[in-house]
Amino acid sequence: MFKDYLFRSISQIFFPFFLVLFFISSVVLLINLANITLIVKMDFVDLLLVFLYLMPGTIFFIIPITFFAACVLGLSRLSYDYELLVFFSLGISPKKILYFFLPISLIVSIVLLVFSLALIPLSKSAYSDFLAEKRTKIDVNIRAGDFGQKLGDWLVYIDRVDGNIYEELVLFSGTDLGQESFIVAQKGKMENEKGIFRLSLENGDAYFAKDNSIKKVHFKQMAIQSEAKKTNLSSYNLLAYWKRAFGDSHSQARRLSQAVLTSLFPIASIFLILLFGVANPRFQRNFSYLYILGAVVVYFLGVHILGENMPLLGILILPPVWIIGSYYFYRKKILAIY
Repeated sequence: MFKDYLFRSISQIFFPFFLVLFFISSVVLLINLANITLIVKMDFVDLLLVFLYLMPGTIFFIIPITFFAACVLGLSRLSYDYELLVFFSLGISPKKILYFFLPISLIVSIVLLVFSLALIPLSKSAYSDFLAEKRTKIDVNIRAGDFGQKLGDWLVYIDRVDGNIYEELVLFSGTDLGQESFIVAQKGKMENEKGIFRLSLENGDAYFAKDNSIKKVHFKQMAIQSEAKKTNLSSYNLLAYWKRAFGDSHSQARRLSQAVLTSLFPIASIFLILLFGVANPRFQRNFSYLYILGAVVVYFLGVHILGENMPLLGILILPPVWIIGSYYFYRKKILAIY
C-alpha cells in the first residue's frame, strides 16, 4: 500500500517531465535533420531511421536528471502535504523509504549503463555509416542556385538541374586532388557504378594551384570519382571500441568516464532523494527545486572536471565521495530526526 502510493506520486511527476524534455529534444533533432537534408536526399523512412539513431544519446541524458528530480519532488510533495508525516506516525521509517528507492535507482543506473556503453556507440556508428552511404549514392541533394553545397570534398554550385543532369557547374576543392582545384563545366552527370561514385563533366576548364603557380587545362570530358564507404555494423566491436580508453586515447577515456559517471548518478544520489525530499512543513520551507539544481550542477561539473583531467581515476573517485558525503548529511538531517 505504502509503496504503491509512493510510486504513483513519483510517476505522476516523472512521466510529464520526461515527455516535455523528450519533445524539446525531438524538436532540436528535427532541426538538425533539416540541415542534413540540405546535402542528402531522404524520404520519410530515412528520416525516421536517422531520428532513431540519434535518440539513444538524447534519452541517455534525459533519464538520470528526470528520475532524480521526480523522486525528490514526489517525496517533497508528500512532505508538504503532511502525508509523509502521517506515514512516519504509522511506523514507516526513512529506511523503508530508502529501501523502496534503492532497487529502482539501481535498475535505472543499469539501464543507463547499457545505453552509454552499448546502444549509443552502436547508434553513432550506424548513423555515420548511413550518412556516408547516402552521400556516395546517386541521390545526393544538389540543388540549383544554392551556394555552399558539398559533394564529398568538393564545394559545388550549379545553375540548372534536370534529374541527374546538371548544367553550368562550378566546383572547388583544396584537398581532393592534392592541390587547390577549380573546375568550370557546361554539363555534368552523376552515376554510381558498383559502389564507385562518378561525376562526369563535359566541356569545361580546370585550374590547379600549387607551389605558387596556376595551371589551366581545357577538357571535353572529365570524371571525378570516389569509392563508396561500406557499412558493416555486424562486425562492430564494442570491446575494441572501449579498449582504446585504457590506451593512449584521452578523448576515448573521457567518453568512458562521462558515460559511466552519468549512468551512476541515480544510484549514487540515493541518499540525496531523502535528504532533499523529506521535510517538516511546519518548520522548513520548500527549496527542493534549488536543491535539485544545485546537486545536478555540482555532480556534472565534477564529471566534466574529472573527465578532462583524470578520466579513469575519476570513475573511482566521484561516486564513492558523492555517496559518502550524501550519507553523512542523510544520517545527520534525516535519520537523527525522523
